[in-house]
Amino acid sequence: MSASLIQPRQPAAHATLPPDRPRPPVPQFRRASVSVDGAAFAECLAEVSARYGVEAQTVAVAAVAAALAARHRRGRTALAVGTLLGPARLLDVEVDLGGRAAATVTLGRLDAELETGLEPEAGQESAGRSGVAVLFGRPAEEWRRIEPQLADRDLVLSLDPDRKEAGCEFDSDLYDPAGVTAFCEDVRQVLAVLRDSPDLPVLDVEESAGPDAAEAAPATPGLPELTATEDLLAGVWAEVLDVSPAEIGAGSDFFALGGHSLLAARVAMRVGTVFSVEVTVEDLFHHPVLSALADWVDRASPATVRPIPTAPTGGAHPLSSAQTGIWLAEQLNPGAAQYNFPLYWRLRGTVDPEALRRALDELVRRHEALRLRITESDGGPVQTVAPVSAAPFETVELPGPDEAALAALVEHTVNAPFDLAGNALRAVLVRLADDDWAFVLVVHHIVCDQWSLAHLVDELGSLYAGGGTSPDDGPRTGYLDYAAWHRDVLAERLPALQDHWRESVVGAPEVDLTALHLSDAGPGLRSGCHRFEIPAGLLGEVEALGRRSGTTPFMVLYAGFLGLLHRYSGQHDLTVGTSVAGRSHPQLEALVGSFVNLVQLRTGLADGLPFRELLDRARTTVIDAYVHQDYPLETALRERRVHGAQGSPLTSVIFELLNVDPVRLTLPGAAAEEVPVRVRSAKFGLMVTLESTTSGTIGNVEYRADRYDAARIARFVEHYLSLLAAVVRDPELRADQWLPAGEPVAPDQTAGEPVAPDQTAAGPGTVPQQEQAAAEPAPASSRRAALETVLADIWADELGVDAVGADQDFFALGGYSLTATRIVARVRRELSVTVPLRVLLVDGTVAALAAYIEAHEPDLPGLHRTVRVIRLARADVHRQRQRQTADQES
Repeated sequence: MSASLIQPRQPAAHATLPPDRPRPPVPQFRRASVSVDGAAFAECLAEVSARYGVEAQTVAVAAVAAALAARHRRGRTALAVGTLLGPARLLDVEVDLGGRAAATVTLGRLDAELETGLEPEAGQESAGRSGVAVLFGRPAEEWRRIEPQLADRDLVLSLDPDRKEAGCEFDSDLYDPAGVTAFCEDVRQVLAVLRDSPDLPVLDVEESAGPDAAEAAPATPGLPELTATEDLLAGVWAEVLDVSPAEIGAGSDFFALGGHSLLAARVAMRVGTVFSVEVTVEDLFHHPVLSALADWVDRASPATVRPIPTAPTGGAHPLSSAQTGIWLAEQLNPGAAQYNFPLYWRLRGTVDPEALRRALDELVRRHEALRLRITESDGGPVQTVAPVSAAPFETVELPGPDEAALAALVEHTVNAPFDLAGNALRAVLVRLADDDWAFVLVVHHIVCDQWSLAHLVDELGSLYAGGGTSPDDGPRTGYLDYAAWHRDVLAERLPALQDHWRESVVGAPEVDLTALHLSDAGPGLRSGCHRFEIPAGLLGEVEALGRRSGTTPFMVLYAGFLGLLHRYSGQHDLTVGTSVAGRSHPQLEALVGSFVNLVQLRTGLADGLPFRELLDRARTTVIDAYVHQDYPLETALRERRVHGAQGSPLTSVIFELLNVDPVRLTLPGAAAEEVPVRVRSAKFGLMVTLESTTSGTIGNVEYRADRYDAARIARFVEHYLSLLAAVVRDPELRADQWLPAGEPVAPDQTAGEPVAPDQTAAGPGTVPQQEQAAAEPAPASSRRAALETVLADIWADELGVDAVGADQDFFALGGYSLTATRIVARVRRELSVTVPLRVLLVDGTVAALAAYIEAHEPDLPGLHRTVRVIRLARADVHRQRQRQTADQES
C-alpha cells in the first residue's frame, strides 16, 4: 500500500458504496440502520492499534477505506472522517491505498498524516464530497448535533471503542440491509487481516489503478460476447432486476442475480412482447441461465401476444375472478374490515392540504379501478364505473398534539368497513401542529392489490409535487377491460384448471395446529399480531442455499415453514395457501386493480425426509401453482362441496413473501415516516407474511386471537427461525433433526379419534357456532314443511331442475355463488327475510336454510299463502303436461 494517504485537493472518482437501486431525483435520506458488533470491532481496533503503535482511529479509517476501495477495484477512495483528535468536525479526505506496501508501513504513514490531514490550513478546500462517513469516539446521534453535513451522507459507520459500541446508518432509498451488513463484515475482515498479517497489504490493488480503471474494465472479463438474443434478454433482465447490463453474462443465473417469482412474471411478459413468443414463469424456472433461456427463445414458435380488447362502456359489468373471491369472503363475514388496505404516515414539515386533495382527486380520475362501485343485483354482484368526482378526503385538526385522540381516529379510519356501493377508498389528513401531520389512506382490496398500492402512493407523491395535474396520456387499459378479457381466458382454460387442481382442492386436509390453540378457543375474527425479523446473516444463507439448489428464497422459506408445520401437527400431507400476482399480460403490469389469486400449495412429507428433498418437492409445488394460478376461488368452493368436503374451500394457513415494490410516500417539504397499522379482523386462521423493508426482512404473523395463544405463537416463530438456521446450514438434516428432540410436541395423529379440522379459522370465514346450532334440523312441523316447500321451489327455479330435496347439496345441484345470490334475493323479495349468503354457501341444503330462517325469523305471515300459490302453479303445470301427453297419444 502506498504512502500517499491524505490528498484533500481532488475528489475521488468513486466515493460511496455502490447503491442497490438508482438514486432518487430528490434525495430524502430515509434513515435505516443495521446492528454492528461493537465489542468485536473494539477488540480488533485495540489489538491492531497496539500491534502497530498507531491511533485506533487510524486503523478504522484504513479498514473502511480499504473495504470501500475494494468494491470499486481501485486503489484510492474518499471518506468523510469525523474525528475527536482535534476539534470535533467532519472532513472529506481522499485516501490512496494503491501499491503493495505492507500494513506496517502503510499504517505508520497514515497515522502520521492524519493529524495534519484533519487540520486543514485556512482557505484550503477539502476533497470532493464522499458518500461514506466513518465517525470515531461518539455515536452518530451526537455527531448529528455537531455536524449538519452528516445528514446527507449515504452511509455512516460510527465506532466508539471505549464504550464498545458501533452502528451503521444508511439511506434506505439506496441500500438494502443485507448489502450494508455485508459491507460492515468486509470492514471487520480487513481488521482481521491487519491483526493477523502485518506483512500483507491492506488492499492488494496495483498502484497504477486510476480513477477510470473500473469503468474501463469489463464487468465479466474473459466471457464470450453475447449473441443478439442474449443481448436483448440481458437488457430485459437488467431493467427488471435494476442492475447494469454489464453485470449480466451468458452464464448469469436470473435467480442468483436477485430474481424471484414476481420479477420472473415481469420478465416473462416483456420477453413475450420483445420476441413475439409465449413465455411463462415456468419457462424461466426451467431455463434460469441467460444462454439457456436465449436458446429456448430462439427455438420457440412465434406467438403474438394479443392485446386486451376494450370492453363496452356504460352499464353494469360482472366482477372479475379475483374480485368475486373477495366479495364471497366479505359475504361470509359481513361488517368485518379484513380486506381493508391501510397506510398511515406521520409527516414532519410543511403540508398543503389543498394540494393533497387535488392530487387524490387526480389519482381517482386517472385510475378506473378507484371509481368502481360494487352492488348486488338479482343476478349477483356487479360493478359500474362512477363519474369522475372528488375523492373521499377529510381534514381534521387535533391541536396539542393529542396522541390518544389521534390513535382513536386512526383506529376508526382503518377499521371502518366500506360500503362498496359508494367508495372503496378513503383518506384523512390530521393537523397536529404547523409542522406535524398524520395521513391515513385506506383502500379496499376489491379495487387494489399490494402490487398496485406502491404505484398509487408513488403517483400520489408525484401529483402532489406537480400541483395535482398530470398530462393526458391517452386511452389506457381499464380494469373492466381486464375483467372481460380474463373471463374469456378462463372460459377456455377452466376445464384444464379443474382437472389439475381437483386433487389439491378436494382431498386437502386442514393443518392441525391445536398445539397453538387457546384452552378456550372461540370462533371470532379478532386478529392478533406477532412481528419478528429474519437476521440478515440468516437471510444471506437462505439466498445462498437457493442459488446452490436452483430455488428462490421463497421456496427455501416455504420449505422451512412446511417443516415447522410437520413438527407441530405430525401430519405428512400439508396444504398452505399463498398469493400469486395474477398479472399474465404485458398490459397488466402497471394497471391498478385487484388481480391477486390465492392458490393452495399441497406438499407431501415422509418420515426421515432430508430437508434437501423437501426443498425439491416445495420447488415443484410452487412452480406448478404459478403455472396454473388462474383457478378461481368460487370454482374451488364448488369442487369441494360437490365431492363432499366440508368447511372452507381454502386452507386456513397462509404463507407469503411480499416481493412487490416498497410503498414510499414522498411529499416535497415534509418527511414521511410510515407507521405500522393493521385491521382488527383476521382474514385467515394463521397468516405468515415476510417482507423486505428498509430495516431488514420483517415477518408478521396474523392470527385469530380468539383461537390462537399469543405466547405459543411467539414460540412457534422462535422454532421457525431455529429450524431455518439449522436446515440452510445442513440441508441433509432429516425431519427428526430439524428441531431439538421433544420440541414441539405434535398431537398424536395415529391413535384415538381424528383431530377435527380448524373450521372456525378456515379461510375467509364460516358460520359462527351459534348459527350452526340454529341451523340444525328441527322436528318436522307444518311450518317447517311449508318453508321447505317454498325454498325448494325457489331453488328448483334458479337451478333449472324439476325438483329439489330438502337434503340435496346446493353445489351438487350445479349451484355457484351467483346462483346463491339470486336465491338470497328471491327469499328476501318473496318472504321478506334477509339471509346471510354464508348460510347458503357453507351449509348448502334446503333443510339447513329453512332451519336458519325459522330460528331467526319467527313471523312469516305470508308463508302459507305462498305455499298455496306454489301448489296451484304445480297443479297447473301437471295438468298442462297431461294434456300434452294426451294430445301426443291421439
